[in-house]
Amino acid sequence: MMKRLLFILGCLFSTTVCATLNDGIKAFDNQNYAAALAEFRTLATVGNAEARYYLGIMQKDGLGMPQDKGRAIAWLKKSARQGHALSNYEVGKMLLDGDGVTQDVPDAIKWLTVAANAGIEPAQITLATLYYDGTRTDRNLPQAISWFEKSARQGNPLAQFQLANSFFKGEGQTQDYTQAVHWYQQAAEQGHTEAQYTLAYLHMEGKHIPQDYTAAFQWFEKAANAQHPEAQFMMGYLYDQGTGVAKNARSAHEWYLKAANQGYGEAQLMVGYLYFVGKGTRKNPQLAEEWVAKAVAQGNTKAQKTLDDIRKAQAQ
Repeated sequence: MMKRLLFILGCLFSTTVCATLNDGIKAFDNQNYAAALAEFRTLATVGNAEARYYLGIMQKDGLGMPQDKGRAIAWLKKSARQGHALSNYEVGKMLLDGDGVTQDVPDAIKWLTVAANAGIEPAQITLATLYYDGTRTDRNLPQAISWFEKSARQGNPLAQFQLANSFFKGEGQTQDYTQAVHWYQQAAEQGHTEAQYTLAYLHMEGKHIPQDYTAAFQWFEKAANAQHPEAQFMMGYLYDQGTGVAKNARSAHEWYLKAANQGYGEAQLMVGYLYFVGKGTRKNPQLAEEWVAKAVAQGNTKAQKTLDDIRKAQAQ
């Protein structure tokens, strides 16, 4: 009889805790921090790991209470030691960045590794970057690639791009162009600009993927619309040459100009040349000289001859 009573009381307590926790999370999501704090404090005192996590976050960011990162990490560590994966990540990040606490990279890596092994994707990409860069810990390419792959499989476009690069270069693992193209494609489809540009070039060259100028144009266009200067230059080139798209001198000039305005030297030279000959735009010797001079100032050796030719023509 007593065991049955204890079981019923345990179920009631568990149900109450769940309801209170859900009320706290709902209030937190609605930015009703006073109500959230009341719920989380009650649960944290009886050892609820998730409530302790939320208290740590609120204390760290000063939500509903004064900001105090020392107390925040204390709450987060209590939660993390109970197996709360996100708390492990937050503790690791604070230690890694020295965010309100003394920076401790080796200790940060320990906390981050627990979180990453529990499937927390931000922890995985953080570890991957740490091991790849090798500036704050010893460089470890196999570890970096392993974590990039785990993060990539969870959909992180940066990890997908880095994993593609490693397959393409054979860096930290066996070179595999098929896998490289696969991961460039995954990252590009998620809007990773550098992946879009790289994939476009691969289609353009046709070395490790079937040559497809139309696909190249489409990927260059996506990257160019995301303000990638080299992609904007390539859009100018494709319109100029009629590769993957119908020739259009005006569109070529417009794209070259966009890249030039971002300081891309090759585009500045082309814009100057187009103003000089009046291709895709009206002739304008003054603008021609100005743009080519900008390319020269960036050390573009080809631009100096063009600049000399423009000045000779103006002097005649």
